[in-house]
Amino acid sequence: MAIIEEYHFGEYLGVSSYHPYSLNYMEHFHRSFELLFCSDGDAVVKIEKSPYVLTAGQVLLVMPYQTHAIETPRESQLHILVFSPEYIPDFYAKTKDFSLSDPVITIDPSVAKQLYYPLFETDSLYFRKSALYHLLYLFEHQTTLLPVKNQDDILVQLLIYIESHFKEELNLEILSSHVGYSSVYVSRLITDKLKSSFPRLLNQARIRHASFLLTHSLLPISEVAEEAGFQNVRTFNRNFKLLTSLTPKDYRLKHNALFSVPKK
Repeated sequence: MAIIEEYHFGEYLGVSSYHPYSLNYMEHFHRSFELLFCSDGDAVVKIEKSPYVLTAGQVLLVMPYQTHAIETPRESQLHILVFSPEYIPDFYAKTKDFSLSDPVITIDPSVAKQLYYPLFETDSLYFRKSALYHLLYLFEHQTTLLPVKNQDDILVQLLIYIESHFKEELNLEILSSHVGYSSVYVSRLITDKLKSSFPRLLNQARIRHASFLLTHSLLPISEVAEEAGFQNVRTFNRNFKLLTSLTPKDYRLKHNALFSVPKK
């Protein structure tokens, strides 16, 4: 069973980079995109059980919620960027219900050298975005989009459905009906495998979206609550503080520069 990495769910336009040598990593999945660049040697990345060989000078893109594992038969030097779907919102919207026919592309060494700094070392949001869109342009011309087949892992189906419908009046019965299992079975599966519950997963999805709106918009808090799927501001405030330890107002003051109080 693949493990879910909640710390890579892409809150606050989150970005993480890693540079592992000869990595072997268990099957897992997360809400964020994952970009793998091989600069030396070769590795095998299994996406939804299908193996893809990644050699020096190649880049592989893992889509949100795709289960994947990494193996190094001999040795490899990888550079990994895990980034929030909101980092590239138009691409995310376009590809949400699709997978890549071939997630591996080959890039010119000069292009790889040019893109390395903005991808893995810069602190600039826009510089990194420009490099990501350059790569997405290359993917667009070297691979195609395919409709997503039914996922083997029921948990992935559950999480995708919650992520796509959290603004609605979603409940466990609706979710269970979508995946074709009883609500008792789905509830037990979430508890046993994710150590969580349906209400918590739903609240996490809603609070992630609310956090994004509080940080990147000027919407009143009442409208943020409505956009995130909450019926009233009081429930929104209570759930938001439970998950972030801050009220929505304090969170916005801390993370949104337009609302921050200048330091003296």
